[in-house]
Amino acid sequence: MLSVLASDEIKRGYEDDGYLVYEDPMRAIRAIDAMGKFGAAFAGENGKRPPDVPAIAMPSTVLNEADAKRLLSHAGIVMAPETTCQSDGEAVAAAPQFGFPVVMKILSPDIAHKSEIGGVIVGVASEDAVREAYRLLLERARTNAARAKIDGVLVAKQIKDGVECILGIQRDPVFGPIALFGLGGIFVEIMEDVALHRCPFGLDVAQRMIGGIKSAPLLRGARGRAPVNLDALATMLSRLSVIAAQAGPRLRSIDINPVIATADGAFAVDAVIVND
Repeated sequence: MLSVLASDEIKRGYEDDGYLVYEDPMRAIRAIDAMGKFGAAFAGENGKRPPDVPAIAMPSTVLNEADAKRLLSHAGIVMAPETTCQSDGEAVAAAPQFGFPVVMKILSPDIAHKSEIGGVIVGVASEDAVREAYRLLLERARTNAARAKIDGVLVAKQIKDGVECILGIQRDPVFGPIALFGLGGIFVEIMEDVALHRCPFGLDVAQRMIGGIKSAPLLRGARGRAPVNLDALATMLSRLSVIAAQAGPRLRSIDINPVIATADGAFAVDAVIVND
């Protein structure tokens, strides 16, 4: 690995000889740090056998959120209760079964990042608010993603008093599917406090990943909060690793963000699956 200021021709010469070339030495340091983390993760022995997970067929089409969740739930990933609604009347009828307040989201295979267009509304606390939220979500979709195919609106139970986590899969061209675990918000975006491991793996590896991040005390009940159900979280992570390993090379990534971990369990709130 080299950190040099040179012409593109000179840099290509080094790269052709097998060197990684960086102009910014800080990028080189971060790359070395990442290599160390990958090495440490891959060096760990898989003690327990990965769980038995029903194989799921990865579709050739882009899935909306509800379909992605349905696919993952067949393999044992626990989802927050929800229903798909095609009208404001259906949404009003669905909301009370989850208890107010509820979460409402636009449903479209063409809108992966719904929050960026205001496509998620939380704390919807009455039937009148449900009607208004339904109308508002469709209006925002038409305004900000006019060409998107709209499959309806999701009405979901709002999980309270939990810790937001991120579970993900990214297929590496060399190592295959790699699982990621971290806490949401600044912990993953700014602090980059995540654990990585090659798939598949058992509960022991999942538990080490969860306990190995710097922010793990928040899961164990720091600052007077109730500890979350770590077994449920580890079960979800290990099952996700098997799903990724069984999916084959067409799978590019799975993003389950957030997962709300509570004392009662771990519940996936959003899911995106990307295939080649």
